Amino acid sequence: MSKEIIDQENEQILKDKVPDNYLAFAIICTVACFAPVGIFALFYSLRVNQYWEQKMYAKARRCSFITRIICVWTIIAGVVFWLGILSGAIYNIFGQKFHH
Repeated sequence: MSKEIIDQENEQILKDKVPDNYLAFAIICTVACFAPVGIFALFYSLRVNQYWEQKMYAKARRCSFITRIICVWTIIAGVVFWLGILSGAIYNIFGQKFHH
């Protein structure tokens, strides 16, 4: 098979399957974890369908991948943030009693 035929087949495979936009994942991450980072996940998630409709398949796939990565980082930032809030609250409640 020639390279052109393989490229055409690969392009057809890429066009057939719409990439996941991870919109629900992005919304949950934004609301539950850490909104300042999650907003970027929402932005890229909404761009997936826009690029797909404009037949920009590579950009749609890239935005899908970026959305997934940002969602993971939103969860990490959320865990760090909420653990910081929780440890600060625990220190405020119990920590001062041990110093006196």
